[in-house]
Order: sequence, then structure tokens, then C-alpha cells
Amino acid sequence: MSIEKLNEILSELKRGIEELSSRSSSVVANSNVTIESITDDVRVVPEYLLSLQNTINELQKSNSELEEKRMTTKQSIDTVTTEIEINESNKTDLSEAEIKKRTYKDELDRKILEFQQKNTQLEAEFNETGALASKKEQEYNQIQIDSKEEIERLDQKIDEATARVQQAEAENKLIVYLMDAGLMDVPEAEVVSIIASYPDGLKIDEIKQKVNMPPVRVQPTINNLLETVIEYDALSDSYRILDIIKKELV
Repeated sequence: MSIEKLNEILSELKRGIEELSSRSSSVVANSNVTIESITDDVRVVPEYLLSLQNTINELQKSNSELEEKRMTTKQSIDTVTTEIEINESNKTDLSEAEIKKRTYKDELDRKILEFQQKNTQLEAEFNETGALASKKEQEYNQIQIDSKEEIERLDQKIDEATARVQQAEAENKLIVYLMDAGLMDVPEAEVVSIIASYPDGLKIDEIKQKVNMPPVRVQPTINNLLETVIEYDALSDSYRILDIIKKELV
């Protein structure tokens, strides 16, 4: 594998880790916002249900009171009717009283019907709200499950990418060391990688045959690396990696 390709792989892996970490943070933030919204809805529902129940109870109480009034009115009507039969002379006045009471009774009947309809409506709303609360709770639980699974999946990808970077760094310790130290660019990395493969050193002509750069650039590149990364052995007329760097990589 060429040094340029290795650099691309390392950079891609590191970018992947950053993107996965950013995505994981975004998933956590979005999940928290959604969970907080649903939690607020779920908290409000019991209070609303209690309010509806209280209203229903009040309507039922009013309905009972109206029923009692209706019975009392009916009894009054029956009494008036009896009085009409007994007191024929007062028939006209009693008839008017009967009409008023019947009118009042009809009004009470109308109000009772309205209360019953309202009660039915509130009971339906009560049941619908209860169903909605149950649905919200299920959504809340599902979001928690989905968020946990997504975060676990992203964490696994981050761990895998990190392991690949660590493996690549372990297999190319010299290149990683020199890159982190800021001691070379891509052409220099190629020269250092080739020289490092030959512990006994390489002559300048041998290096020129193995690198991909133009031969005229080999010597200037080597000069840039002398004393910082490689050294020249005059006896063998060859170049090799500095011993101090070799010790750093052990």
C-alpha cells in the first residue's frame, strides 16, 4: 500500500469517527427533545382527565337535581289536575297554573336532555383522551427504545472505526510517528518508508530506483530529512533511519 493511500485511509477513518460522534450527539439531542415533549403531554393528560371527570360528576349531580324537580312538578301537576276536578269554579285559574307548570316541566325536560347530551360528549372525550394518553405513552417508550438502539449502533461503528485506525497506526508506526511530529510531507514519507524497510541502509541510486518521484527530487528530499529522520553512513555510502527514531517505535 502506498503512503498516499495510507494517508487517505487514516484521514477517512478519522473523519468517519468525527461524523459518527456528531451524529450520535445529534440523535441523543433530538431524542431528548422528543422525549421531553411527549413527557410534557403525558404529564398534562392526567390533570385533564381529572378535570373532565369532575365536570361529568357535576353534570350528573345537576341531572339528579333536575330529575327531582321534574318529579315535584309532576306531582304538582297531578295535584292541580285533582283540584280542577274538585273545584270547577276555579277551573280557569287552575288551568293557567297547569299550563305554566307544564311549560316549566317541558323546560326542565329540555335542560335534562342537554345535560345528558353534554355528559355523553364529555364521556366520549374522556375515553378519547385516555386512549390518546395511552398512545403517547407507547410512543414515548418506543422512542426510548429506538434512541437506545441507534446510539448503540453508532457507538459500535465508532468503536469499529477507532479499532481500524489503531490497527493502521500500529502497522505503520514510523509513518504515524513522523506525521504526528510534523517532520515530513508525502514525498518525504515515501523516501522514509523505503529506507525504513532496509535496516542496513540504501544507496542513493537504489533509493531513486524504488521511489515514484523524479530522480532529481530524491537528493533534495533526502537532504531535508538528514539529521532529523535519517542519517548518512559514509563507510557504506548509504542512508538509514536514525537510531533514536527506531527506539521511539519499539
